[in-house]
Amino acid sequence: MERLYAETRHGKISYMFRPGKEYLVLLHGLGGIGNNFMKLAKCLGDDIGLVFPDLLGHGKSCAPENITVTAQVEAIHDLISNLHLGKFYLGGNSYGGWISMFYQVKFGDSEGLVLISSAGTNPTVADQGGESVETFLKRVMDMNSSNREESIRNILGNNSGDSYKLKTEDLMKISVPTLIIWGEKDSMISQDHGKFIHEHISGSKLSIIQGGGHTTHSTHPDQVCSLITDFINGKAVG
Repeated sequence: MERLYAETRHGKISYMFRPGKEYLVLLHGLGGIGNNFMKLAKCLGDDIGLVFPDLLGHGKSCAPENITVTAQVEAIHDLISNLHLGKFYLGGNSYGGWISMFYQVKFGDSEGLVLISSAGTNPTVADQGGESVETFLKRVMDMNSSNREESIRNILGNNSGDSYKLKTEDLMKISVPTLIIWGEKDSMISQDHGKFIHEHISGSKLSIIQGGGHTTHSTHPDQVCSLITDFINGKAVG
């Protein structure tokens, strides 16, 4: 895959790119980078084009002063528009899944969603407040040297409360095929939230990966690739 850059209304976005006939755009979790999905690039067929962006405030992308879910959605929309992808599927892990659902509610132009242990309906770290925020920040900063503490702290603050949480009526607006993947042993976001999303997105499919945690795209890439391939080929939802 090739690393490229694109200008958006919120600044420059860096992304990993592989051309294909139809595209899958995957968004990483909070504190991650686009490269977190590289194991999937090895097991998804070459006919599937891949776009793995670094979200605003992450990796090699720019870090505007105020990073909201709306800003992330707008930047990803600008990226997709600039790339003229045509038919594309959108998805992500955790925070990236949250952005993907919010994107579909706002723009509605993807062919389908792939949600891997998605946030957006659960209480966030910032909702808990206090020591948990500082503990999370330290872990995120230790995990990736390219993380910017100021940006991650800003995102955490903006994610607190109900302003950007997806409500039942938001989920019910999503009408495209949706694949929901959850790790059986996810200790960060419980399966209950996957079941809630599944219940309220009509026609969605929920797949539980036995023994998987919060990042099954990394720990169980072959299983995730198989689910995604069947989904894009129209076998997973119906």
